[in-house]
Amino acid sequence: MRAALQRLLPYLRPYRRQAFGVVVLGAVAAIGARISLVFFKPLVDRLGLPDGSGTPAEEQAPSGLDNWTENYLEPWLGSFGDWGMPAGVSEVVMILLLMTVLGLIFALVQFVFLRMSRMLAVYMITDVRQDMADHVVRLGMGYHSERRMGDLVSRLTTDVDASLRILSLMVEEIVQSPFAILASLALALAAEPVATLGMLILLPAIAYPVARIGPRIRRRARRTQDRLGDSTQVLTQMLSGIRVVKAFRMEEREAQEFRRVNQEFVTQTESMVKAQATSLAVTAFFANAGIGLVLAALALVHILYTPIFNDSGTMVVFFVAVGGLIALVKRLMRAITAIFASLGSVDRVFSVLDLEPEVKDAAGAQPFDRLQQGIRFEQVSFCYADADRPALADVNLDVKRGQRIALVGASGAGKSTMLDLVARFYDVSTGSLQVDGIELRELKHGDWLDRIAVVQQQPFLFQASLRENIRYGRPDATDEQILEACAAANLGDMLQQLPDGLDTQVGDAGARLSGGQAQRVTIARALLKDADVLLLDEATSALDSESERKVQIALDNLMTGRTTFVIAHRLGTIRGADRILVLEDGRIVESGSHEELLEANGSYAHMWHLQVGGPVEA
Repeated sequence: MRAALQRLLPYLRPYRRQAFGVVVLGAVAAIGARISLVFFKPLVDRLGLPDGSGTPAEEQAPSGLDNWTENYLEPWLGSFGDWGMPAGVSEVVMILLLMTVLGLIFALVQFVFLRMSRMLAVYMITDVRQDMADHVVRLGMGYHSERRMGDLVSRLTTDVDASLRILSLMVEEIVQSPFAILASLALALAAEPVATLGMLILLPAIAYPVARIGPRIRRRARRTQDRLGDSTQVLTQMLSGIRVVKAFRMEEREAQEFRRVNQEFVTQTESMVKAQATSLAVTAFFANAGIGLVLAALALVHILYTPIFNDSGTMVVFFVAVGGLIALVKRLMRAITAIFASLGSVDRVFSVLDLEPEVKDAAGAQPFDRLQQGIRFEQVSFCYADADRPALADVNLDVKRGQRIALVGASGAGKSTMLDLVARFYDVSTGSLQVDGIELRELKHGDWLDRIAVVQQQPFLFQASLRENIRYGRPDATDEQILEACAAANLGDMLQQLPDGLDTQVGDAGARLSGGQAQRVTIARALLKDADVLLLDEATSALDSESERKVQIALDNLMTGRTTFVIAHRLGTIRGADRILVLEDGRIVESGSHEELLEANGSYAHMWHLQVGGPVEA
């Protein structure tokens, strides 16, 4: 719990004034709720009940509560007179009025305390969620290529919500309960010190089960949240691939898989709940049976040896205070048990926040404005984490500004890795990647990304309007600039057919557009950004002939005057490239123009003849 507090404490600092107010109000409300107990003695005394002690009151030592009542409360009550009522009635009425007024005041304080404390927890956990989202989007592609979407969503939602429960309990129970316990203990001590000290032996016994079993609850809670993340992952995957699921009639299989991970979640939850129930049951035993044993012992001492209570009023105050004390301790232990059950979620949240970005600016990183000379690879090698061989090995390449470089080769040859290194989604493992003669790692990453535009094989659009999607990389663009980009991207005919024009909603991931239309929207987005370097990853491979023609025209407009790296499986789309690189097993095995490579009659010529249907030489 201390570790969790240390992790959450930085999120409290911006709200320290509000936190101080919560502590003060919690203390006032907790203590004020027990003030009414001091009026129980004069009320009970006026009932005329026998004290049951067997010893005259004057032969017993007065308690602190007796002295305070006799010296302060009774004279103050007598100062109001009888108001024309029978003897003692006006004093009882005054006590009831005073208790009512105090009850209203402290109820209002409790209302303000609860409102402030719960909103404080909401503010803090909102900051945690925001920091987590900010952190996740800044983590490198190494993390995002391996992470499971469903589990990450579970951490951002369910685990963060569980962390909110911890904060709510901490700022309510952990703040208020100790003050309430101390107030009840002070009243019990004032009523009867010896009997109260006898009751104190119960408190360690009540707290022991929670301290003993709490860490076990935390470990099991962590496993429970892991299983919940698994179930969210299965559900996310099933819904994302619903077309495939239905096409292959695998609804029952997916439902069974979801049922399996749900059952694992139930099993782990049952284990955690069992530990929680054990802790609370043992606490209840010591609280209920223990208080009975202690009270029985006090009664025997009172009857057989020496009187403990001076009168019935003192006894009532003592028992009510002690009963409240035990109830408060049980409530505090329940809150601590619930906190232990939620600590697993805190672990899962901060395990993500503890991850360091793989790519970050070096100390003294230089600003970058525009590409002036070109990009150079010198003996560049790169290996993915846990891979058994490098994805790129000893790559040497010199790209002048404005050149078009095409990358071809079999799947897994290293084409996409080269594009990722240029974008600096990853840092090179060995060698040097330079921009205008400066090591890419020495440039500010944000400045470099501002000069890059990416068009992927599978176009991704946000669930927003065409206008918002096109100006995603340039939020300050005007409608005139957007329309110019649309015209260059060959989108003019589509805009004329849409009744809402740029305000047309594209649907989830661009579902309302065809593949060719969505791809041209991403090209318009890249055009509007006006980047120096273009990274095109098989931008036409998934399109029909007519859509490919339109997209290719848009791409030609996009590439004009820009340094371009393009991956293509359809070799006819890259015939005009300044240089074509053929990659095999992470190495450049051929380099040259289309005509040069055909004349060399190597791997590229082999691929070309396979696609165009010409003769193929062994």
